[in-house]
This record gives sequence, C-alpha cells and structure tokens, in this order.
Amino acid sequence: MKKLALFLALALLMATIPTAALAEATELEPYELVWYTLGTPADGDAAVMEKINEYLTEKFNCTLRMIASGSAEHDERLNLLINGMEKFDLCFVAQDYASYVAMEAFYPLTDLLNEYGQDILAQYPQSLWDSVTIRGEIYAVPTHKYSCSHYYYMFNKGAADAAGVDLSWINGDGTKMEKWEAFKETLYALKEADASPNGYITNLGTGPFNALYPTECLTGNDNEPGVVIIGDDSFEGQEPGVVFNQYDTPEFEAYVRDAYAMAQAGILPLDPETTVGLAEGDIAVQNQDSMGKRLPGYEEQYGIELEAYFINYAFTNTNKIYGSMNAISATSEDPARAMMFLNEMIANTEFANLVFYGIEGVNWNRNEDGQIEMTNPKTYNMTTWALPGFLTAEPDVSLPIDMVDRYNAFSETLVYADNMGFALDKSPITVEMAAISNVMAEYLDPLCNGLSDPDENLPKFREALKAAGVDTVIAEIQSQLDAWRAERDM
Repeated sequence: MKKLALFLALALLMATIPTAALAEATELEPYELVWYTLGTPADGDAAVMEKINEYLTEKFNCTLRMIASGSAEHDERLNLLINGMEKFDLCFVAQDYASYVAMEAFYPLTDLLNEYGQDILAQYPQSLWDSVTIRGEIYAVPTHKYSCSHYYYMFNKGAADAAGVDLSWINGDGTKMEKWEAFKETLYALKEADASPNGYITNLGTGPFNALYPTECLTGNDNEPGVVIIGDDSFEGQEPGVVFNQYDTPEFEAYVRDAYAMAQAGILPLDPETTVGLAEGDIAVQNQDSMGKRLPGYEEQYGIELEAYFINYAFTNTNKIYGSMNAISATSEDPARAMMFLNEMIANTEFANLVFYGIEGVNWNRNEDGQIEMTNPKTYNMTTWALPGFLTAEPDVSLPIDMVDRYNAFSETLVYADNMGFALDKSPITVEMAAISNVMAEYLDPLCNGLSDPDENLPKFREALKAAGVDTVIAEIQSQLDAWRAERDM
C-alpha cells in the first residue's frame, strides 16, 4: 500500500492545482477521464462519446473514456485495477465499497465536494452522506434514487376475479401478519382454482422474509447472518442494537415451513431455474420497489389489470445505499476534474440525458407524455440506475414524468435504520465469513424457495452456521457496532 499512499499524496497535491484557474476551461490542461461503469457496449457508443467529449472539452477541457460492462465483469475488472494500483479516475462501486476504502483505493471527497460539488451537496440529503461516511470521510457519491426495501407482489386481478378469488384484503385494515396470512390463503385458493397457465402461482425466496421482518444487515450482504432490527415490528424478543442470527429464530422456521408446504402444494415452481414474471403469464409476481411498475397503465403492456400487495413499509439501511455509488480512484491524476464531471451530471439535465440515453433524435425521442423512449437499445444501452444524476436526467418510459415529486414524497415516508454508515471491518473474521458464505450457498435458497425439507435441512443449516463460526462473527460485529455507536454518543 506504500505505492498507493504515494499516489494519494500526489493526487491531493494535484487536486489543488486547478482551483485557482477554474474560471475558464481553456486555462486547464487537457485531461482524459477514465470511467469504469455499468452498461452494455452498443453500436452507437462512439457517436455518443463524441458528443459527450465535445461538451466536456468546452466545459472543462477534458474528455471521457468510458468502459462499460455487465456487473460481474465490472466487479472482476475493478478488483484487478485496484489490486494492481492501475491509474484510472472514476468507477461504479457497490457492496465492496467499505473493503476498498480500507485498502485506500478511493480518494477522499469532502474537500472536493465543497470546492467542485456544490450542486451535488445542494440536492443530496444529509442521510445519504451519513450512510457512506467512513471514519469521518466520504469516499463515494451515492446515487440519489430509490434505495430501499419495499417488496410487493403484483396480482393479475382479472385472473383472480375469473377464479372467484377475493383480493379486497390487500387494501383492507389488517396488520402486516394478518395480510401475510391472507396472502398465503389467496395463493392456495388460486392454485385450487387452477388459475395459472403455468401450474405454479408465484415464487418466494429471501426477499419477502427480509421485508416481513425489517433488519439492518451489518456485513454488507442482506442475506448473511448478523443483523439488528429496524423499528418495533420485526423479530419478536429482539432488542435494538443487539446483533443476532436471523436464521436461528422462530420467524425463519415458520417462513421456510410455509415455503415448503407451498412448493409441495404446487404453488411454487419446483424447478430452481424457473423465472416467475408477468411476461411469462404468471399470476402473482414478486418485485422490489419500482416507481414505474406502480404507475397507472403499467399493466397495459401485458394487457391485464394488476393489484399490488406491499408486504411492509419501505425501509433502508447502509447496504441499500451501497447498492449504487461512484468513487474517484486514489490513483487519479486529476481528482478535481473527476469531481467536476460528477457534479455536472447532477447540475445539467441536458448533459445527464446525453450520458444516460445518448443523442436526441438518434438514440431516443420524447413520447407524447414527455418521457424518453429509446429508439433501439442496440445503439446505446447504459445501466441508468448506476449513474450519478438519476434525478437530473429526464425520466424514460419506465418512470413517471413527475418522478422527482414522487421521489420526494416517497422519501418523507422512508424509514431509516439506526446505524446508517456503519461499515464492518471483516479482517478479523475473514475465515469465518468465507465458511459462512459456503453454508449459505448450500442451504439458504433451497429452504426459502420451498425446495428443501425444513424438518431435515433447517437443523443442518443452523448446525453448519455454528460450525462455520457464526457466533464468532456475531460477537465481532457486536463489538465493532458498540464501539462505533459509543464514538457517536448513540
């Protein structure tokens, strides 16, 4: 890390150089920004990059070289870049953020934000910065978007009506668990009425379990053991701030028993590779929160009327915020220019549209409602949720035209976890975490999808977690969390 520390010291020095000369782009030395992000290489990339670079040259006397790839390829590439201390400027980063910060891979941003990121600071709530602050410093700009857990099921209302199955409970006054019981009864009724063309009715997995019992995952992975509760309507008997294994609870046992019973009844698909979706004609489809999928008229593309059942309220934790961020590399030779670019994505709608969607009239047009509609994804195809400026770029057809207003209203009701910004140092428990990961891969999905008999395999799952060192992991998380909270007088 000595070489990386030297890079960082040089970068800190160079970041001050453009400050006095920022008045005119022509006063800045030409510079090429290198950005690793998510997207799919497309036929029209070169033409779009030419337009982007015309803009950036005029604005900041710099150009952009954007290397876009799928998530798995990006993660592997970023790991190689950082471990090899390669020079680059910007990157998309997600759940590995805290680990990379511990490696001193990213440039500290507080001073850069104050100097060159005023538009970012003006738009972002303090809660986002709290979530990504590690040891008093910010090392990435999170994407200001829907970053939460708000699972729901979309029911084909027409199919339910035809089968004589009542969905009025969805909008009734029942408690969370009363509605969950009504949901299960509805699935059995739909199966008995043979309402689905594909045989099975829906799928489960870990998402609904995590939604039913809100927790703050403290390892950086929603499904790893070691959580604390959010709110007062989560796991019975658990206290705020006390770390526990969510899989060694009566709630988890009840959930996997329900899943197994549903699979045995034919409600859940018995093929683990089966993807449940509206496009496949399935009658009850699970979703993570999405503005677009709750818009009036969304169902028109499927020719059906949909009814949404939300399992619980919307909540967020550090891990959700970590899902989409952009960082400046510690090896960048001009971190100030990198921050200027990030800020411009927030400040300028026209520029954000260009990066998000490409060239107007070539890659996209506006429809009659004012939404952006791509002409052909083969000409330009970025992963827009991974880009800064999500609320600056105009909405595409998957999002409401009043997206920002809806987002702001939604943010007022979003429940935040107590320990936003806590980042676990895994170095004392790397062996145990690796062993736990292997156990999770073997047992968790089969149990939560009803493909594994809980009488036989739930005890094995719990015993395997014990053998892997789950108690050691939970004790270490608790120790670090207690120290972190004490530093903040919490």
